This record gives sequence, C-alpha cells and structure tokens, in this order.
Amino acid sequence: MFTHTAKQIHNVILASQRVLLIPHQKPDGDALGAATAFAEWLESLGKEYTIFCATDFSTRLRYLPHTDKLSSDTRVWQKPIDAIVVFDSGDLVYAGVAEHIAKLSHRPLIINIDHHITNEKYGDYNLLLTGASSTSEILYHFFTITHVPINISMATSLLTGIITDTDTFTNAATSARAIHAAGELIAVGGNFDVIKTHIYKSTPLRAFELWGRIFSRLSKHEKLNLVYTYLTHKDLIEFGLTESDVEGMTNFLNSISDGHAGMILKELPDGKVKGSFRTTRDDVDVAKMAKHFGGGGHKKAAGFTIEKPIHEAIEHVLAELEKLFPHGNMLEPVLAE
Repeated sequence: MFTHTAKQIHNVILASQRVLLIPHQKPDGDALGAATAFAEWLESLGKEYTIFCATDFSTRLRYLPHTDKLSSDTRVWQKPIDAIVVFDSGDLVYAGVAEHIAKLSHRPLIINIDHHITNEKYGDYNLLLTGASSTSEILYHFFTITHVPINISMATSLLTGIITDTDTFTNAATSARAIHAAGELIAVGGNFDVIKTHIYKSTPLRAFELWGRIFSRLSKHEKLNLVYTYLTHKDLIEFGLTESDVEGMTNFLNSISDGHAGMILKELPDGKVKGSFRTTRDDVDVAKMAKHFGGGGHKKAAGFTIEKPIHEAIEHVLAELEKLFPHGNMLEPVLAE
C-alpha cells in the first residue's frame, strides 16, 4: 500500500504545475526538513511552488535550503493551486490551513505525508507510516521508491528531520530503519556538521538561565506519577528569548527517574497554553492523553493546546488526568472519553 500510494503521489506531482507546500505551525526540524527537501525536488522539475506556514519558525533552521522563500502571506491562497502537500501534521487545523482550504472555490488535491499515529487521514492521498521516526524518513523512502535522486540539499534537509525527531537517535522514535536512512543521507552528502552546529551549538547563555527557572518549578503529582513544569510568556519577555530558545525542554524530563511521564505547559503570546507529554515507558501512552485535550502525537511523545490561563491550565490538565486514571500512575487503559 505504501509503495502504491508513493507512486500515485509521484504521478500527481508530475502532472501538477502549481504546488503549495505546508509544514505545520511553529514548524520543527522535521516539518521544515521534509518541506524543503520536497521543494528542492520541485525545483529540479521546474514546478511553480510556494512554502506556506501560518507562523514564523526558529532561526536555528534558517540554514535549510529554500526557507528564505517560506511565506505567511495569505494571498497565496488566491492563486491557482493544483496540489497541496501537508507535512508532519495530524490534521489541517494543526497545519494552520483548515480555514483557508475550506474557503477555496476549487479544492485542489491534498497530499498528506505524516508519521503520527493520530493522523486523521484528511488527504486525497495519505502517505502514512506510523512506525517511521519522522516525516523526513518517510520522504527518504518516497524518493527511493520513486527513483528520485537525492542531492546534497535534499539529504541535509531530510537528515535534519530524522536527527531532530529522534533527538539525535536517543529517543523512542529511533529505529534501525531510521539509522540506516540517516547513514544513506550522509553518504550522499547530507551535512551533519552544519546540522550539529545550528541545532545543538547555538543556544545563548540567557536560554540556559531561563531553563534554570523552568527546572526550579518542577513538581511531581504523586498519584499520577507525573513530573511537570511550566513556562510563561512573561518569562520569555523578561529573558529576551523566543519559544525556540527553549526547544527540547520536554525531552529533558525523560532523564528524570522519578515519574512515569513528563509534561511541560507553555503559555503562548495569544494566551493559549501548549502542553507537551513525554515518556520512555512502553506501558504509558501519552498520545491518548493528549487526544483527550484535543491534541495528538505518538505513544511516547505528544502534545495539545488549550485556551486557559497558565495556572488554570495546570489545574485543569491535572484534574482531567485524575479522571482518566482514577487509580493513578497512568498505567491502566485510558477511560472512554
């Protein structure tokens, strides 16, 4: 099925002239890595394309090719579109384009490329592989199956996605297949050094100072066996930082031996609160927990967004989790919602 869908998508792109590429809002290395690799392929085909993102993205990722062409200008939706390709997004709302697509007088073909188990299969073509480490790994297989040559720029983009989504091959998304794909991408010229420099060696001192504040707020919900903390928008303003400067904080909670899962709540500029769950345990499913709050993700890494002030959000999430797990510890199946 995967091979058949990959070939169908390949044919759709060859038949299209104007393609709109959509990484999800606040795109990470995987979403942008996949989108820019695809853009490089479209360039080689001479296709007209735009990379649209509803939000800005981390300055750490500006080394990726074609990010200078990324646009948040909604006028792109007024132009003719033959196909829309959405990367690394379980639904069109998370991608930030649901309303735009709903308003189109002519609905283009939608191609959905993703690795999240909670994906809603919203595309006309859904290239999904929930066992993949990343959407970038899926694209590596797509290009291999369809005999698309992977050049150095594409390799660096895809390698970025695999490295960032596996947290440099240390988290649960890591697999033999992901490591093999990364090796092949390095072999064709994927630049690991530039990725390492921009992703892992560009953190300002003030960011570490803010991390210290966030760590000082760590608490443990004994009944749920959940370790959690939070970040306010005021914190970011005070330290002169952006949310991208504290990326990866949630993954650090996996290093704590006390607790079955970790959670961090981040207050956004619009007053909403973004929550992230992480776990290293095989008997805890944080994707189901996130889905209860309207989010989604993977069994060991998931997220959600709610519209409550930060301290109310903390109380609300903990109270809801207590209802989901009346016996505590998050190990028993999640109750029906």
